[in-house]
Amino acid sequence: MKKFVFLYNMSGEDENTKEHMDAWMSWFHSIGKSMVDMGSPLVGGKEVKSKKAKNITPEMGLVSGYSIINAADMESAIEIAKGCPGKTGLRIYESVPM
Repeated sequence: MKKFVFLYNMSGEDENTKEHMDAWMSWFHSIGKSMVDMGSPLVGGKEVKSKKAKNITPEMGLVSGYSIINAADMESAIEIAKGCPGKTGLRIYESVPM
């Protein structure tokens, strides 16, 4: 199995209701044993370049959360991601062991 990182961007288009959170928890549960790390929300991002830091804005590709899953390959990870209840979708990256 390979590890994949799911990066979420819920830039205000997603609802913060119990119903919506229940949909997320249901999706996480449906992933089952493929879930390595459910992850958590991310807030207050900074971009650091040349010893200067600035706030990360939605225009810069804001990441609002992550999860790590196991899947056989990218296509399998994509199939899992298709069930994501987030309206803005997600990005998938393969995590390559070093």
